Amino acid sequence: MKPRTPGFVILILLLFCAALSAADPGFPLVQSLASFPFDEEALPLERGRVASTLTLSAGNVFMFSDDGSTASDLETLEVILALRLGISRSLCLEIYSRWSGIHGGWMDGLIENFHDAFGLPDNGRPIFPRDQVDYRLQDRFSLDRAQGVTGPFTAALTANLNRDRALSLGGRLGVQVSPAGAPGLLSGRPVLIAGGWLHWKRGKWMLGLSGHLAFFNPPAWLDDLAIHPRIFLAEAWARLGWFRAGLIHRTSPYRSGDQAHAGWQILLGVRLMRGVELRFQEDLAPFDSTPDVRFSIRLRLDQLARRRKLG
Repeated sequence: MKPRTPGFVILILLLFCAALSAADPGFPLVQSLASFPFDEEALPLERGRVASTLTLSAGNVFMFSDDGSTASDLETLEVILALRLGISRSLCLEIYSRWSGIHGGWMDGLIENFHDAFGLPDNGRPIFPRDQVDYRLQDRFSLDRAQGVTGPFTAALTANLNRDRALSLGGRLGVQVSPAGAPGLLSGRPVLIAGGWLHWKRGKWMLGLSGHLAFFNPPAWLDDLAIHPRIFLAEAWARLGWFRAGLIHRTSPYRSGDQAHAGWQILLGVRLMRGVELRFQEDLAPFDSTPDVRFSIRLRLDQLARRRKLG
């Protein structure tokens, strides 16, 4: 357990002032069972129009159980390529391809030094060597080196139920598959995802709510470990011009241990230029099933291509 003060957010605020939302918290022990790669501010597409997005993310994860049987001391890298195709005035087909990996990283020293400088709890970090992988779940798996996986792949159909310029209501139904299972990284089981969103816009203000529920069977590498075969993720955000702030909530499928706690994150963001968004996520109490900190940059490739053509 990590009974810590969320002081690292202060450092990030000083460095960046603001950044932008990404729906999935990015905690491998949960994300390996089902992930949520969706872009909640994606606009409806006219029939035949294609939009593409590339998202790059990096996070620092630190959690361990009091009995030492479970630990997540690592850093994550993630790349998601999204393609969206307008089928009709209200329907859109979405395809998401994901590559992710874990490694020792470089943020441990920065976080520990920051905590020392401001008298914040070390949360047990000195027990673990800096910038090394220690990733294990009881006797189900144990990883101590960098690894990467391809997948899962997600296909979804979205429907915009209300195309009013001020109010937008939509739904999504998707299927997620993995090429193979990888303990702690990929489930290897199909996932069914259903959800929806509500956007309200007035002037420079835009408010958004979204929720998705993923259903799945336990992967083989969990053996007989009992879990809840579902994960719920909800996001609420507000945008003013190029700046955004919000809150992410995600349940955990695990029934016991610190990893069973629900995850909470704040999100901050800024659009650096048309087609380029920078994001930052910081975990909130109880701190056990979300990364300590996560950075992302989202490139809207179709917008950048049009900008280059016009420029």
